Amino acid sequence: MTDFLQLSSLKPLSIEVVDGSYIVHAEGRMVPSACPECQTGRLHGHGTQKQYFRDTPTHGKTVQIAVQRRRYRCQDCHKTMFDPIPDLDTKRLATTRLIHYIRTHCFRETFASIARQVNMDEKTIRHIFDDYADELGSKFRFVTPRFMGIDELKIVGAFRAMITNVERRTVFDMRATRSKADLLAYFKVLPDRDSVEWVAMDMYHVYRQVMKEALPEARIVVDRFHIQRMANEVLEKMRKRFRKTLTQRQRLKLKDERFLLLKRKRDLSPEAISRISNWFQQFPLLGEAHSLKEAFFAIWENQTRTSAETAFQAWLDRLDPELRPDFKELTTAMTNWHGEVFAYFDNPITNAYTESVNNLAKGMNRMGRGYSFEVIRARMLYDEKARKDGSTLVSKRGPEADDDDSLCIGYATGHEVRTKAKRGPVSHHVIEYGPYIPTLTKLLESGHFE
Repeated sequence: MTDFLQLSSLKPLSIEVVDGSYIVHAEGRMVPSACPECQTGRLHGHGTQKQYFRDTPTHGKTVQIAVQRRRYRCQDCHKTMFDPIPDLDTKRLATTRLIHYIRTHCFRETFASIARQVNMDEKTIRHIFDDYADELGSKFRFVTPRFMGIDELKIVGAFRAMITNVERRTVFDMRATRSKADLLAYFKVLPDRDSVEWVAMDMYHVYRQVMKEALPEARIVVDRFHIQRMANEVLEKMRKRFRKTLTQRQRLKLKDERFLLLKRKRDLSPEAISRISNWFQQFPLLGEAHSLKEAFFAIWENQTRTSAETAFQAWLDRLDPELRPDFKELTTAMTNWHGEVFAYFDNPITNAYTESVNNLAKGMNRMGRGYSFEVIRARMLYDEKARKDGSTLVSKRGPEADDDDSLCIGYATGHEVRTKAKRGPVSHHVIEYGPYIPTLTKLLESGHFE
C-alpha cells in the first residue's frame, strides 16, 4: 500500500476512518541485533503489544497510529525491550514530528486550540511546551549582567519580576513571581552572580532584601524615575482634591491641565505657563507643590553626590509645614532609601529599559489573550531575531597569531567589527546577552507576536 505515514521507521499496514479520524495500523521496520543494555546478549522474541500514538493532522483529520510493537528478551541479562522505532516519542505517546508540530505552534496558538487540532489533552500540550522551554533555557545561556535592572509588572493576573541587562539593553529573564522565596532561590544559584556590580530597582523592599542576601557585593541604586514619579503623584493627588471644589465646567478644564502640571516647567510654552499660573493664583498650595516638584526634579541635575544631598536637604528645609502631609510618602521613601537613591550619582544607571520591557510584556499580554505566562516569557526570551541583535560575536585567532591582536569583537546590533589581517585560523563564538529590547519593541509594533 501507499506509504501514508512517510515515516522511515514505521511500515503502515492498513488505514481506517473512525469518527472522522484516521487510524493507521503499522509495525516497526527495525530489528535489534544485540541487547542495548549489556551490548552482547542475544535477543529472542517475547511476544507483541499494541500501542497507540498520536500523529500530526492530515487532510483535516486527526491521526492515530496503532503500532504492533515486537518485544524481545535478552538471553544473557534477561532484560525485556521493544523494537526500536525512532519516529515515536514513547514519553508522550506521539510521533516525534507531532512533538515538533506542537513545539512550533505553541508559540502562536493557545494550548487549548492545539489540543483540539491534534486530539490530545491540553495538559499534555502544556507538558510538551514545558519540556521545550526547559530545553531552550539550557541551550541559550545569557551572560549574567554587570549592571542589572529588576522591576515588576502585572501580567496574566499576577505580579512578575522582570530582570534586564541595563548595560546591553536586553532582557535577561522573567520570573513567575516577585516573592522573596522565589527570587532568593533564583539569585542564590545564579551563574556568575559575583559579576553583578550594580542593581537598579524601584523601592520594593523585597528586592533590596534579596539583593543584600544573595548578591551582597552588588551595589543598589534606586531608579531615579520611580522616585521622581512620586513627586508627580503628590501633585496629581492635590489636583484631584482641589478639583472637587470646582464647578463641572471648571473640573473639566483642570482635568485638561493635568499633563501641563506634570511636565517640567522648562518644557512648557509661555501660553501653557500662563494657563497653569491661573490655577496657582486660585490654589496657592498647588502652586507651591508644583514649585517643590520642580525643585525635587532639579536635584538630579547636580553633578556630584555631595551637591545632590545638599540640594535635597535645602529642599526639605523649604518644605511648607502645611504640605508635609502631602509629601510624607516621598520624604519617608527618601529617608528609608537615602543611600540607594543617592548611589545614582556614583553610577547613573536607571531602569528605563526595564520599563520599556514592561510595556512590551503588557502589550503581549493584551495581544495574546489566552496565553500563559510561561508562553509569553518564552516568546520574549527566545525570539531568534531579538536574541541575535542582543548578541556579540567574538573572533579569536589561533596560536600562530600574536597575542596582542588575537581578539576582535563585533556586535550584531550594528557596531563596527575590528579585524586585522593576521595569519592563523580564526574561531568565532557568539555571546548571548538576551533579546535586544529595541528589536522586541519593533516586533511587537509590527504584529509579530499576534
